[in-house]
Amino acid sequence: MLWQAISAVRDLGRLHDIAAVLIRYGFGDLVRRTGLAGVLERTGRALHWHVSDELARLEPPARVRRVLEELGPSFVKLGQILSTRVDLFSPEWITEFSKLQDSAIALPFSELRAQLTEDLGEPPENIFPRLETQALAAASLAQVHRAWLSDGTPVVLKIRRPGIRPLVEADLRLLKRLAEIVESEAPDLRRYRPKEVVRQFTLSLRRELDFSAEGRSAERIAANFEAQADIVIPRIYWEWTCERLNVQDYIDGIPGRDTAALDTSGLDRVLLAQRGSDAVLKMILEDGFFHADLHPGNIYFLPDNQIAFIDFGMVGRISEERRYQIAILLH
Repeated sequence: MLWQAISAVRDLGRLHDIAAVLIRYGFGDLVRRTGLAGVLERTGRALHWHVSDELARLEPPARVRRVLEELGPSFVKLGQILSTRVDLFSPEWITEFSKLQDSAIALPFSELRAQLTEDLGEPPENIFPRLETQALAAASLAQVHRAWLSDGTPVVLKIRRPGIRPLVEADLRLLKRLAEIVESEAPDLRRYRPKEVVRQFTLSLRRELDFSAEGRSAERIAANFEAQADIVIPRIYWEWTCERLNVQDYIDGIPGRDTAALDTSGLDRVLLAQRGSDAVLKMILEDGFFHADLHPGNIYFLPDNQIAFIDFGMVGRISEERRYQIAILLH
């Protein structure tokens, strides 16, 4: 029973939010089947079983994507990971999940200033003479602001969203319990291996919350490409980088998703494709340590047909034995 699985009363409020969103988007049957409804009703938390007519007319992939957006950072990140699982989902689902790459709304800089000052040890203006308060980019866990050092070097500040860790940890606890219930109570969903998906997701998301770990991953991959001038990895500024803040070089290039700009840039698309695929194969087959989130937003094209990789929050590791097996399979 789900009631025995819910060990922390502190999670009940979040559980109610999840159930309410699912019901509004027409997934009330899932709320009942997993026992969510019974748990909440026994604790005096009423559920309103009204389904929006407008939302009910959406196709299931679009409804699920909207649910993930409303439930916040943890679920958006889960959807982003699912967007890579072409082995599990049909193209219409992958298309909807892929829209989550650009779904985050930036917070006002005023809501970041106190945490940023605490992490830097002094007001940000003392370190960065010029700092743009309008976000350069926003993601589910963080947002990025452009700044300049006192010597004029352009950098970016990747700032973790304030207060996000407790919310993420609550979501991870609930996802684990819900996956256990789904796997035991919904045989038709068991083939998606929800417990294993949530386990891997938990490991990945906790690593992503530590921006200093991301910096170490970036430096490790940069060292592996040290002899290749065509691959660029931004430098990490460790004097200001910590768990909630990552300061690194600003990459000025053509975003991977801007194919129109690429076509007018004069860069060689064939050469870029060759260099990009070579880089990925090197990370996987030679180094055994690879960028695990290379969607177009994390790739930039630079002059002289260079390629820059950014955002090393998600990385993968492959043992030597597994690399050998992959090479044999590809051969």
